[in-house]
Parts: sequence; C-alpha cells; structure tokens
Amino acid sequence: MAAASAAASASNAAVAVNDCFSIGSTVVCTTCFSEEVEGEVLAFDHNTKMLILKCRSKSTDELGDVYVMNLSLCSNVQVIKECNGNFTDDPQKLNLEQVKMRLRKTVERRQDFLKSKNADVSPEAQELYRAIAKQYGYNEVSWQGLNIQILNEVTISPPYRVDNVVSSSNNETSCNYIKRIIKQFFNTRPSPALENTTTATHNSTAATVTTSSVSSVSPTSSSLSSSNAASGSPVPAN
Repeated sequence: MAAASAAASASNAAVAVNDCFSIGSTVVCTTCFSEEVEGEVLAFDHNTKMLILKCRSKSTDELGDVYVMNLSLCSNVQVIKECNGNFTDDPQKLNLEQVKMRLRKTVERRQDFLKSKNADVSPEAQELYRAIAKQYGYNEVSWQGLNIQILNEVTISPPYRVDNVVSSSNNETSCNYIKRIIKQFFNTRPSPALENTTTATHNSTAATVTTSSVSSVSPTSSSLSSSNAASGSPVPAN
C-alpha cells in the first residue's frame, strides 16, 4: 500500500510540472531506477506525458544522445534552466523510420535471447544454445525438453558434449560442423578448477574487505561499504 502511494506521489509530482516545459529548456529527470538524465527539451506530448531530451553523448562530443522519457515513471522532474523562446534554427526533426528500425531490432534481439532460456538446464547449456544459434539463426534452433535441436534433424542431449550430437538423417556435414562449435565453445571457457579458484579468491577478497569495513567506523569506510553494495545493481538499451 505504501509502495503504491509512493508511486502515485511520484507520478503526481511529474504531472504537476509537465505544463512548464518549453523547447530549449534544460530539464533533469530522475527515473524509477534512480538514474538522473539531464538534457535539452526537444519535444513534449502532454497527453502521453512523453518528454524527448537531447543529452550529451557518452562516447563523443560531436554527437548527442536522444532520450524519450515517460514522466509517469519518473520519481522527480526539475527544470533547471528556462529557455527564452528565441530560436535561431528550428529543432532538428527526428528520423522516425530509423527510430522504428532500432526499436524493431532491439525487440528482435530480446525475443531471440528469451528463446535460449530454459529453466530446466544449466546456464552453461543456455550459453551453448546461443553460440549455436548465432551460427544457424535462432529460427533454426529450439529446445526439445532438455535437448537442443538444430535444423529439425540434429540433436544435442545432456551433457551437451561432442559425443552427444546425433543426426536423425545421418548428416555428417552438419554433425561435424556442430561438433566444431561445441569444441570451440568449451575450449574458450575456463576449466571448472580455474573457476572454483577464481571464485574462492574473489570470496576471500570480499570477506577481507567486509571485515576491514566493519572494524572501522570512519566515514570513508562507511562510504566504501555503500559503494560496494551499490555495485551489484543491474543496468538497461539502447
């Protein structure tokens, strides 16, 4: 109930200022992921609460990034610089066809990734699925229970090694090619012993850092602990 009330308050706060936007003004939006986006207003649609911002590019000074912000999902919106309304040039028009194409490709990539998910197999098997799908295409690879099926004729059963590749049509060419993919996949992965050693070293280092931060009560150690905790949060697409 409290979460719903907070979300409603955030939405109302965004709606309360949405009549103040003018093209050229500088606005800072705080997203629902606590990420701040600052940029110049290119356009604003009152009905959908969509605000388009031109922001400084993270990769080059010659280009800018364009963000489409849904103010209904922003926790805070502030106008930090008003525009006087005098424009020397008209705002640059967005290439809507390019935007649609990038959206379509992003959705397709996400759908392809979801095809590789299988709750009954290991993450390693799902990675192998994606490695094979990159070569054959996601439309030619599918899960059949615990088995990976390629071209509706080649099957890889657990534990998904070279000896587990079987062709229903005795297609040696396809089998040999898939076996090479499997060999390359496992040859480029670290050995289980190395993974365990790396994990143990990481855990030992983490334990040392935690012990040090607990034994110290200085503001610096407190900030370090907060920074370590925040580093585990996930990140989003362009």
